[in-house]
Amino acid sequence: MNRLFVPLLLPIALAACHGNANINFDGNDTDGNSVISTDASGRIQIKAPGIQGSITLPKMPLDAKNFDIDGVTLYPGSTLKNLKVNDGAGDKDGQVIVEFESPAAPTVVRDWFRDNMTKQGFKVTTKDDNLIGTTDDGQPFALQLSARGDKTKGLMQVGR
Repeated sequence: MNRLFVPLLLPIALAACHGNANINFDGNDTDGNSVISTDASGRIQIKAPGIQGSITLPKMPLDAKNFDIDGVTLYPGSTLKNLKVNDGAGDKDGQVIVEFESPAAPTVVRDWFRDNMTKQGFKVTTKDDNLIGTTDDGQPFALQLSARGDKTKGLMQVGR
């Protein structure tokens, strides 16, 4: 992994400080592991070759309008629960995993994502309440949706 990539992810972690969201970046290179993560208290930890430390920042919301993948935001009113970026050696290099909660039924959220992804050039296939396909640049993605009371729990994986 390029050492310069780790500091570039710091603004993402800073922006993600939120009482309900966890943000993780995992990567490996020949010098060791690199990790940027936040926790529910707003504490950010950075561990990378030559850099290590932590800081606690005030909590701020991270919701649908603060996040997008290839031009597709989360369903309106959604809250980000977990974000993980794998940028290291191995079969998950470059994979992004997003967990979120949306204030609508799974079929409503699914249809909203399908329509917006198609507008952005994604190739999308519907399977029950879920979506699979490729992004506009050919990266595979999968969106799994499930009912959680009157809300929807979502898990999106982009990349291998």
